[in-house]
Amino acid sequence: YSAYAFATPEHGGTHLDAPRHFSRTGNATDQVPLSQLIGRAVVIDISAKAAVDADYTLSVADILADEAAHGPIPGGAIVLLRSGWSARWPDAKSYLGDDAPGDATRLHFPSYGPEAARFLIERRGAKALGVDTASNDPGPSKDFPVHRIMGAANIPGLENLNALERLPARGAILVALPIKIEGGSGGPVRVIAFLPGADSE
Repeated sequence: YSAYAFATPEHGGTHLDAPRHFSRTGNATDQVPLSQLIGRAVVIDISAKAAVDADYTLSVADILADEAAHGPIPGGAIVLLRSGWSARWPDAKSYLGDDAPGDATRLHFPSYGPEAARFLIERRGAKALGVDTASNDPGPSKDFPVHRIMGAANIPGLENLNALERLPARGAILVALPIKIEGGSGGPVRVIAFLPGADSE
C-alpha cells in the first residue's frame, strides 16, 4: 500500500483565512462553523477594471452597480470577488506582481477595499468573503485593513480561488471544507460549487 507524509503552510494555495488570523478573539480554523462555509454564492466581477489597474480595489459603488445588474445581495451570502487573476497562475510574477524571493513589499494584485468589505459585512450580511487573488487585501497593502475588519466581525476568508468565471453572478451554492486544524489561523481548503440546473460541480 502507499502511505505518505506531507507538510504545508496554513496560508498557501487555495486556503481558508480563519478570523483568528487577524483577531485574538476570532474563531480558529476548527471553530469556523460549517454554516459560514456552505451557502449561496454571490460573484462580483471586477476583471475589466483589474485588467487596467493591477491594484484595483472593490468599492461600494461597484457593489451597488452589481446589485443594479444582478439583483440584491441576499443576507448570509458568501461573496466572491472575481478579478480574473487566477488565469495568471502559476506565473508568480504575473500573479503576485513581483517574484523577488523573500520580499513581499512590492506585490501588486487587486482585491477588496476596506469600505466595500465593511459594507458587505455590515450592510449586506455577508458571512464569508473570497477572492481569486492571493489576499483579501490588495497586493500593496501594508496594514491589511480588510483582514482586520473581517477578523473583528468573525468573518472567514477564502483566498487563491480558481475558476470563478464558471460561476453565475447569483444562484450557485458554495461548499468550502478546510483541513480542521485545531487552534489554526487558516488551512488548505477544497472549494466546490453547485451550479443552478446542473447535476455536477
